[in-house]
Order: sequence, then C-alpha cells, then structure tokens
Amino acid sequence: MDQYPDVNPNIYYNLLKDEYLINLFEKPPLHIHLNLLGWDCTSNCDYQCQMLVTDDRVLEGLEIYQFHGKWPFLRIIGIQELFSTLFSIGNFIPNYIGFKLLWKHYKIEVSKKNIEFTNLYFVYLLVSVVSMFAWFFSTLFHLKDTWNRERLDYLFAGMTVLTGFYGIVVRFFKLYKLENNIKRRILGIVCISLYIAHVIRMLYDWSYTYNMEVNVIFGLTQNFLWVYLSIHQFNKLKNKKLTLIENIVNKDYNWTLTPSFITNPDVKLVDYLDQLISIIETNINSLDIQQSVKKTYIFLFSVLLLQCFVVLNFSGPNIPFEKVNTEFGFLSNLYSQTGQFKTKLQSESLALLALGGSSPYHLTDKPFFLVLALKVLENLQGAYISLLDIKNFHLESSELVEKSFNMDSIEKKNPDSFIIASICWWRARALQVQQSLLSDISSELTSLSLSLLCNRVIDSIVDHENPNSNYNQNLLIVYYLEQAKIAMAGDLELQTLDAILNANKISGLSLVLTGCKAKMTKFQQKSTATLTVLAKSNETLLRSEQSENSFDPQDVKLNDDLFLERPQYDSIGDSELLNLHEEEENDFVKRIKLDYSNISSFENTSTSVNSKLLPTAIKESDIPEQLSNIDPNNQPSLSSLDHIQLMLRMQAILNNTPANNALVNEELIAIVQRVIFSSQNSVNWLIFARALWYRSLLETARPRTVERGILQLYSLVEELGVTSEQTARLFPKTEDEINFPLEFIQTTDLNKTLTNSVRLRYIYLLPLMPKWSMDSKLAEKLLELGALKSALEIYERLQKWTDAALCYASTGDKEKSILLINKALEEDPRDARSWSVLGDVTNDPQYWYKAWEIGRYANAKRNLAKYYYNPPKESGLTKDLQKSIDCMYDCLKSNPINFDNWYFYGCIGLEISNFELSAEAFTRCVSLDDTNSYAWSNLASSLIQLNKLSEAFTALQKSVNSGDSAKKSSKIWENYMFVAVKLGRWDDVLYASIVLLNRNKEHDNGDSSIDLPILEKLVELLIAEPYDENKRQTYYQKSCTEFVCEMVPSVVLHDSRIWRIVAKVDLWRKKPWLALEDYEKAYRAVINNPELISDESVWNTAVQACNDLVSAYENFGEMDGRHGAGDVVCKDWKFKAKSTIRSLISKGKACWEYTDGYEQLQELKKEVLNF
Repeated sequence: MDQYPDVNPNIYYNLLKDEYLINLFEKPPLHIHLNLLGWDCTSNCDYQCQMLVTDDRVLEGLEIYQFHGKWPFLRIIGIQELFSTLFSIGNFIPNYIGFKLLWKHYKIEVSKKNIEFTNLYFVYLLVSVVSMFAWFFSTLFHLKDTWNRERLDYLFAGMTVLTGFYGIVVRFFKLYKLENNIKRRILGIVCISLYIAHVIRMLYDWSYTYNMEVNVIFGLTQNFLWVYLSIHQFNKLKNKKLTLIENIVNKDYNWTLTPSFITNPDVKLVDYLDQLISIIETNINSLDIQQSVKKTYIFLFSVLLLQCFVVLNFSGPNIPFEKVNTEFGFLSNLYSQTGQFKTKLQSESLALLALGGSSPYHLTDKPFFLVLALKVLENLQGAYISLLDIKNFHLESSELVEKSFNMDSIEKKNPDSFIIASICWWRARALQVQQSLLSDISSELTSLSLSLLCNRVIDSIVDHENPNSNYNQNLLIVYYLEQAKIAMAGDLELQTLDAILNANKISGLSLVLTGCKAKMTKFQQKSTATLTVLAKSNETLLRSEQSENSFDPQDVKLNDDLFLERPQYDSIGDSELLNLHEEEENDFVKRIKLDYSNISSFENTSTSVNSKLLPTAIKESDIPEQLSNIDPNNQPSLSSLDHIQLMLRMQAILNNTPANNALVNEELIAIVQRVIFSSQNSVNWLIFARALWYRSLLETARPRTVERGILQLYSLVEELGVTSEQTARLFPKTEDEINFPLEFIQTTDLNKTLTNSVRLRYIYLLPLMPKWSMDSKLAEKLLELGALKSALEIYERLQKWTDAALCYASTGDKEKSILLINKALEEDPRDARSWSVLGDVTNDPQYWYKAWEIGRYANAKRNLAKYYYNPPKESGLTKDLQKSIDCMYDCLKSNPINFDNWYFYGCIGLEISNFELSAEAFTRCVSLDDTNSYAWSNLASSLIQLNKLSEAFTALQKSVNSGDSAKKSSKIWENYMFVAVKLGRWDDVLYASIVLLNRNKEHDNGDSSIDLPILEKLVELLIAEPYDENKRQTYYQKSCTEFVCEMVPSVVLHDSRIWRIVAKVDLWRKKPWLALEDYEKAYRAVINNPELISDESVWNTAVQACNDLVSAYENFGEMDGRHGAGDVVCKDWKFKAKSTIRSLISKGKACWEYTDGYEQLQELKKEVLNF
C-alpha cells in the first residue's frame, strides 16, 4: 500500500523534545499483561507516539499517516487487534474439532487396512494440521505485531492455501487410489516446490500485493473445484437408477393372482410361485441387456430374498419393510394383504419347507422369502425335480438327492460356468438355512448341500491365471469352512474334520493348547495353572482382510470383587494342569477317533499335530516355534476366517464330548477367550457375538460367573431373539440398532457398509442359530436356575404350551395353565409328560397314575411320592412315608440316574431312621454328582448312625471339599469337627474351628461358633510341648496360636473364660506382658456385666477373676518386659492389685457385703497389703 503516506521518523524525534508530551507517556515499568503479550519500552513508546500523531492530525483535519506501512490501531487490554484476534481463534476451533473427527476416521481406516481411504484421510489431516498452525500464528500476529510473527502469519497462510489446493486436487482426480500413487507424489513435489519458491520470493522482497495475488489465485481455484465436486456428487446420487429393483421388484404385477390364491383351494403355493417367477422373468427380459446378465439379475434377486430371510430370522436387525415399499415393491405388498392371504401364505410356506416328517418352527418370520429363493435357485440351477414339490417325497433319499440338482452345465469352457457355480453355492446355503429350521437332521439336505458344494463348483470360481493370489486363498478357505459347517450340521464327523484340516492347511493358522501360569483374582500373589490357546494367522491372509467399522455386541463385564475380567498370564508351557487331568482325559473325555487313511490330501495325518482339532503342547518345548514367543496377554490379531476356524473346532469338540466335563469345559473356554480377548475392532460382529454366546453357556455352569453368563444371554437374545422389539429390555439398544432403520432407508451410497451387511458376512460359515433357538436356550438356562417367571414370557412367545403351563402354574394362574395343558393333550393324548404336568397343576394323583400307565413316566411316580409325603389338607390324607418310599422305588427303577430322586429317597430314609436305605440312596447321589456337599454330608450322617465313623469322616471330607464352600451349611462343618474329635484328628478339628469362626464372624455371631471344651483341648495339646523360640513351629502350633491369640479375640470380647485360655497360650509363648493383659481383659469382661449387682453367680465369677488378676500381677509384674532392655512387665503392679480389689469391694458392698465372695475379697485385700 505504497500509495498511502507513511509517517516521517523526524516526527518521533520532535515529539520526544516536547516535555509536555513526554509527561503524557506511560512511565516504565510496563504493566505485566503488556509484558506477557510481547510489549517492551520501545514498542510501547512507538504505539503512544502513533496515537499522539494520529489524534493531532485528526483534530487538525489532516490526512492520517500509516506507520511502518500499516494503519494505526487502537490497543485494547494490550491486544493490538482484538476483533482480528477473536476471528483467528474462532477459525482455529472448528479446524481443531475437524482434526479430531478426521483422526478418528483415519484410525478406523488404518484398522481396516483400507489403504486408499487411509491415503485420503491422511491428506485431509495434513490440510487440517497446516490450517491450525496458520490460525495459531495469525492469532499471535494480531495479539502483537512483530517482525517474526508477521512473517510466520503470512507464510503459513500461503501454506494453508497451497495445502488445500493439494487436497482438492487429490480428491477431485482420485489421486488417493493405489493406481495413482505416483501422480499423487508428483503433485506433492510440485506443490512443495511452489511453496519453497514462494517463501524465497517473499523473503527476498516482502510484498503484500504479491502475497495477496498468489493466495487469491490458488484459493479461488480450490473453491471452484470443491463446488463443482459437490454439485457432481449430488446429481450422481439424485439421478442414480437401480435397474434391478425397478425391473424386478417394482414392476407391474398381475395381482389377480392374489384373490385366486385365497379363494380357490385348488391353487397351491407351488402354482403361485411358478406364475410369480414367470412374471419376474418377463420383467427381466424386457431389459435390453445380454442373456447372461439377465440370469445374473434373477440370481441376485434370489440372493436378496435369502439374505432378507436370514436377516429377519438369524442375524438381525429387523428390516423396516413397511417403510421401504419402493425398494422391496411387491415383497412388501405381499405382507400388506388381507389376514387370510398372509395366513395361507405362512402356513403353505412352512408346509413346503417341511421335509422327512420334520416341520419348521411355526413362528418363522416371512418363510415365503426362503421358499421363493429356493424355487428361483432350483430353476436357475436346472434341477430335474423340486424339493418344494410334495409329490416327490415318495422317492428314496438317494434318488431324491440325485434328481434335485444338475451339474452338467458347469464346464470350464462354458462362459457362464462362473455364475452357474455361484448359483450352486448359494443354493447350498439356502438348503442349509432350511435345515436349520427343522428340529431333526435331514440326510437329504446334507447330502444335497455337499453335492452342490463340490470340487467342480470351486474349480469354476477360482482364478486359474493367478493360482497363488489372495483371492484364491480366501475363496478356498471359505469353501472348506463351509463344507465343515455343512458336515457338522449333518453330524458327519469324518467330513467335518477333513474340511477343517484342509482349511487350516490353506490358511496357515498356527494353533496350540498349552498350560499357563496365570493370576485369576485381583489379590492373587502366586500364579496358578490354567489353560490357554496360542494362535497366529498367516501374515498374507491377515493383510488381505479388511475389518469392518461396526459396534460390537454388548459384552457384559464380570464386575466381580475377586475375579479379574481376564487372566493375567505369567508364563506358557506349564504342564501342571495338563498332567493333573491326563488320566481323567484318557478315561472320561471322548475324543474324535477317525480313520485318516482315506483323506487323500494329507499324509500321515494320524501322527501330525494338525490332525487333531485342538493340538496340545504339554511342555514349553512342544510349542511350535512360531508360537513360542507370543505373549499370551497380548496375542496378535487373527483373521476373521481363522476366528471362524477356531469356533468350528470348538463346536466339533462340543458335539463329540460328554456334557459338563470339567477339563473339556476348560479347553472350550480357552478357545472362546482367544477370540474374545482379541484386540478391539479385529473381530467381526457375528463371530464376536457367537463367542459371547458360547462363553455364556459355559459360564452358567460356574457359580462365580453364572450371573454374567445369564445377563450375556439376555443381551444377545434381546438383540437377536424372536420379537425382540416387543419385549422389555435389560440392556438399551446399541447405537447400530437405533440407527439402522433410518440408515437403511436413507442411504443411497451402495459402497457404505451397513450393520446388516457386517452381520451377514460370515453367517454361512458358522452353525446357523435361528432366533427362537436362542430364546429356547435362554429359557432352558433360566429354568435350570429356578427363574420360572422369567422363562414364562419366553415359552409363551415360542408357544411351547406345556412349558408355558408350568410357568403359569408357578405364578398362580391355574386356569391358564390347565387350558394350555389341555391344548397340548388335544394335539397328543398320549403325551405322558402333559398328563403328569396336569397332575402337578391340579394336585390330583389320578393324572400321575395316568401318566405312569401310559408311558411309565418317572416324574409321575416322584410326584406321587411327594404327594403322600406331604398330602394337602383338602385331601384328608395323613403323611404316609411307606407309600412315599414305594412310589420312589418305582420311580428309581424307571429312571435310576436322576440325582434329585435319589436325594429325596435318602431324605425319607433318614426320616424313618432307615439308615441303611439312606446310606444307599446318598451313595448313589454322590456317584451321580460328587460335587454336591449336602449329599456327602447326609451320607456321613447315615454312616455315623451306623457307627462307621471312618467312612463318615471320609464323606465329610468330600463334603467340605466339593462345591462352593461359601454356600455350605455350618452344620456340615460342625459334623466334620465333632467326628474329627471322636477320631482324634486334631489338625482337622482346628481347621474346622477356624472355618466355623470365620463363617459365623461374617454373620455377626462369631462367639456362638466357639466350643469352649474343644478350644481348651486344642490349647492343652498346644502347650503340652515346651515352647522353643529358636525352633521352627509345626503347622499345628502356628495355626493354633494364630487361632487362639488373634482370631478368637477378634470376635469374643466379653467371655472371661476365653481370655484365660488365651493367657495360657501367651504365657506358653513366653510373653508374660500379653498374658497379664489377657487377665485384665478377663476381669473387665466380668465386671462390665450388667448382672453383677443382681446375680450372685456373676459376682462370684468376678471375685474369682479378681483373684486371678491379682495373682497375675504378683507372678508377672517383676518379669522382664516386652522390650528386653531392663524394663519389667508392670512396675506398679502392687498399686494396680490394690486398686483392683478396692474397686470391686466398692461395687459389691451395697449388694454382697456379707456373702462369701465379699469376705474372700476382704481376705485378699489383707494379703495384698502385706506385699
């Protein structure tokens, strides 16, 4: 701005000569806020001169001067340009907020390993960082103008404009893509070069005009590109045509089919399907495209139907069909028809899905989608007959399977072999979905699925030009994992293992189960043995996989005061736990034993570690080299396909081992933990949810984790279960559940990954679990835990009438319960269980007898036994133990492996004093469940009555060492202690005394747990052997001393007898000062008794305590004190002895002056006076 006059420096000189003006200037030192903002004496003087010159020229009406090339400014609280400063700060804040959002998205893309979007977000971050620096230096410049700040402000402003130009060019021309890496780098070099030239030009000749021109040119250019890009993207989304939807879903359909389907009984759903598919094909043929593309469109339509069905019945979240008529067209209209139409559509769809006498669940949501998908896939695949045609069910299984598919069209030379192979694959998936709806295994569906998913199919899809590509690797792994899942659903052990081993060979997953030292609790000092699974994915497979950005299912935390959320491992390769259970594993754990000789793809698999579902390393040296250096607390991420392989291995072990086997459960939990403890956002939603499901089922068998297990089941059922939208929830909806309906409706970007897509990605590789199976399993677990009311809603919703009747009966709704049972009996009059349940509800024994006559239902006899054991008042019967025993005898003959029945039988035996019967019954109980402490205790009670003390004590030892010790009755420990006393097992007596004291202490009745004769006997045994402080104490001496001197006094303060016992031990330990304190406490315990002045026996006890205390003063007062430095136990013991006697005489004079006790005190007083 050289056209404006600048100030003449001589003016400053003349001002400084004027003494009057000098007096107007601020005198040093400057205010602290000016110093903080960068003002000094020179700059402050310069500013004040500017103000004086400007004010003077304004008064004279003269032209205002510029100073140093800039207009004069008004300083406010030391800030040179206040509003410009606020403006700069205001620009910095949104840039900082944008930076945080960009950084969040950048980390997500890095975790996904999405290189292209990582490049784009990195460019955005660069622009954001440079902008923040520019506005920061702009703020400094406007606070106080200095030479350095001005240059930083202007230079970073130029950098911001040029960096923004670089960013829009990268975005506009898509230079962030991998194929444009070189172009993007060249652009970066050019921009950097331009900026370096700009800086040199400015430093050489600082020109404001040049700087503004450069910034305006590049700024306008980038703004133009941003506006053009925004308009282009908007028009692209607005004008997007979904040809497939328009021509398949939203075309004009002949809805005259609908009324004819309702009114004409001769029109079956199969005929309706044929006409519907014909219309769909006609609409597709109207498109001017190649025939192969038309076939692809119809195939994709069948996939759409199958995916919708799976989302509705398996993975969720629910699709808002009522709000997306445009996208789903006639599919939505079908279910908006009259109730009669929907009823017939539902019933006939379910009938078509039935196979081999097994029907699908009657509350399946929109089964017509699956039926239509199966029919379309059958037509596309060229099947000779349809599995949906009831007329074909008379065929034998082999013939039915053979004619249900056609593989002749799959040839390498056929250009359509890829799409035909894809159709076969998806038809196999649809058949497996149908299989999951049936209650029994269908050999036809299993055989047909494996036949469709054959080598010819995979050979038509793989890339033969690049055999070692990542595409081929992923495809083959999926192929073998899906084969394993199909074989597992058909209960084919050999094929399951074969497929898993083939998948492992291709994926390169390294896996081993080994022992570890770990801390399981928060206060644990010493690590204990546990199991862990070490696993590592192949790096190539891991790099080729992109993870999804999705919300994980609700992972319910343990929140336990004792146990850690996850174990803290110290070392690997510990053999303690594996060796401990080696014999148990060999005897009880059923391992999969297969003939590997027919597996052509593997040699010597019987001796290979990979031939096992869960390879085991007992010693650290047995761990494979690639796994030996893994930190079990921070294991590397696994690929999703390897996670699925782990889950399939777990399911295979679970299917082929006995239930509730402790060692197998530890192995399964180790597998689940390997998945759940993976790093955040590295596990697919469905895989993580399935791992949580398995963990919950395993944890419900553990007392410490049963609460978390049930809550986790609730969380998953609420998110995935039947009609979850209509039920009250324990857990709030997750963010993806809340946002999904709106995102599903509004999203027009086909590249955006929605929640349903994430959940569906791997659903066909894992065992399919319909929603209602999860609800049923939750209800089953709730019933196991006795939560009948909570299970009621689930059974009623699932329409399991007998189970619902039991729940209603437990809530007191007898009429509803009977109504539901009669409904079940109408369907099957020979249902013995329903007859028995009817007897339970009505309390009428005739129904139990009916159930026994029909099917020898054991529970009916058990209920009769309980009826005669405790007959209701209205029956007019009296307690008949013999009839009860007779009924239980019949019950146990029918079902001899029921623990509860044997337990009740034994209790009746105890009640009638038939101890031989009760001993036999409880012996059978412990043989069925050797962890039940009450069964062991009752067995011990029976054996005690039979005078078999040794056997009884063994049973009591089992009782106290089994189950959860926190839940054991104190009576068990008392019996244990008394039997140990009779047998002279004083170590066990001491142990039981300690346990009883601690248990009763928690309930504030610790003094009631002290058995004084036993305590005295324990002390007698303790002090029988002289105390040697230089000799290491025995376990008994150490424990008994701690028990008597520390634990007992902590709960008993008012019993003088106990304090005298404690004094004996302290004296035995050669600590007379403690013994004297014990006698003092014994004395205080008596004299503080409120009955001292009313009960002579209490008075006599106090006299005796006083006598003992005086003797203690006399005997211990002159002994060496606790410090051993010439001090004594009690230097003024004579005074204390006299004071004690006088105090007690004064207390008893009014009430007991002429009693023997009072006279005894007088005699004691005379003796003390002679000390």
